[in-house]
Amino acid sequence: LGNGGSTLHVLQYLEDLYGDQWTSFTVLLIHSGGYSQRLPSASALGKVFMALPLGDPIYQMLELKLAMYIDFPRHMKPGILVTCSDDIELYSTGGTDTIRLDKPGFTAFAHPSDLAVGTTHGVFVLDQSSFSGQGGLEYASCQRFLHKPDVRTMRQTGAVCVRGHCFSGDHGDPGMASEYVYTDSIFYMDHHTAKQLLMFYKQMGTLCCEIDAYGDFLQALGPRATPDYTKNMSNVSREDPGLVEVRQQLYSLLRGTALNVIVLDNSQFYHIGTTQEYLFHFTAENKLRFELDLLPLAFSILPDTAKTSDRSSVIQSILEPRCVIGPGSVIEYSRIGPEVSVGENSIVSGSYINFSVDIPSHCFLSSVTVKIKDQVEYVTMVFGVGDDLKKSVKLLSD
Repeated sequence: LGNGGSTLHVLQYLEDLYGDQWTSFTVLLIHSGGYSQRLPSASALGKVFMALPLGDPIYQMLELKLAMYIDFPRHMKPGILVTCSDDIELYSTGGTDTIRLDKPGFTAFAHPSDLAVGTTHGVFVLDQSSFSGQGGLEYASCQRFLHKPDVRTMRQTGAVCVRGHCFSGDHGDPGMASEYVYTDSIFYMDHHTAKQLLMFYKQMGTLCCEIDAYGDFLQALGPRATPDYTKNMSNVSREDPGLVEVRQQLYSLLRGTALNVIVLDNSQFYHIGTTQEYLFHFTAENKLRFELDLLPLAFSILPDTAKTSDRSSVIQSILEPRCVIGPGSVIEYSRIGPEVSVGENSIVSGSYINFSVDIPSHCFLSSVTVKIKDQVEYVTMVFGVGDDLKKSVKLLSD
């Protein structure tokens, strides 16, 4: 289904449960399914239940999300707030500014990011006259939404900003380090728009392809939106038959719908959905660790004779005497026995290792329990943290 198809399915489920009453609800929709191929240790439980090195007992991503969004319902008209389960949005709006989710159509959060980040996220082309780019919180109108654009497209469409002012491709100094774009994170849609999407879903019957809630919903919005993206398959993991037709129908349905943007200049967007991002933010990167007070040892047992590093992260685990955990490594839901050495920048999840072994650096090792014919069995995955598990080849030699 994709996160767009699952959004439509949730709308149908809400109507099945509550009838027309659901249109008076404020709904938080957190996408937490998927294969989690880029962070397989989160695939069994779902990323929304991913453990964080924080709290006693530990917090999960769901609890952090609820804490971050706790003030939204008081300033939110009935509608749907859509977010992913592997990102963290931190922001400061000042003492008097309040985020309000009360406009018709879509309302999306925008964060300043460098151009490299923009190539892997959604990017807003904002109306230059609608905001200053210098406030903690501003409401702006969006001309167009770009999904994972290249740098050239960002410049040509006027998405690139410099020194607080957006410029089109023929203005400004492209070599300046102060260049940035506004990237996406979470978005809200009012119930009128949600009902339109639900009617579309009912008319479709059975979806024949994956729909992206960001790429396929938001790219149809704004006065400068064009249908060109409907045939662009560069950011599609699997080219399903019928995807172009579904995209074109969504474009016709949503064209002309408002895309309002909440510009959060004093904000940070953190994505932890890959092995390398997970290691970076939990161990090597100090900013997120400082902002959330992430701990090197969270709800774990650690004897004095076990060796760890301030740059490692141990989450709800037991480390036995004489084990060694290298810097930059994360241990979660595991028991590490004596004479076990874990190298640098590795992930060990859900495992009990009670024999002498050296786990190499840059290694991912995760175990899950499965039941086969009423018998409890265990499956362990081992690969490099830099391996691309989404890559497919025709021959093993490739």
